[in-house]
Amino acid sequence: MVAPRPACRPRRLVVVFGSARRQDQERIEALQRQVRELEGLVGELSRRAGVGPAELHVLRGQTVPSGITSAIQDLVARGKVIEAIKEYRSETGAGLKEAKDAIDAYREGGGLR
Repeated sequence: MVAPRPACRPRRLVVVFGSARRQDQERIEALQRQVRELEGLVGELSRRAGVGPAELHVLRGQTVPSGITSAIQDLVARGKVIEAIKEYRSETGAGLKEAKDAIDAYREGGGLR
């Protein structure tokens, strides 16, 4: 007869996963603080440069997301979406889903409608 396994293993997994979730949450909060600080800096710089809120909004819409190189922009413009996804993955090290989402967002955001 085989002895039953001790019940302590699942608790250890919960502690490990709970710790990972806590670290993820701390990282998210740090990134949110950083974004708020950068938004404040952008606001101050635009004020000093005499750029109004409407113009700043337009300028933000014209920015190209990180990782979208001119080669990727060209591939999207020529309708070569799969090649653009491959190039994005090569440039950024992103996974397939993340790369596809980034290219789709770029296309929807004005890269190609």
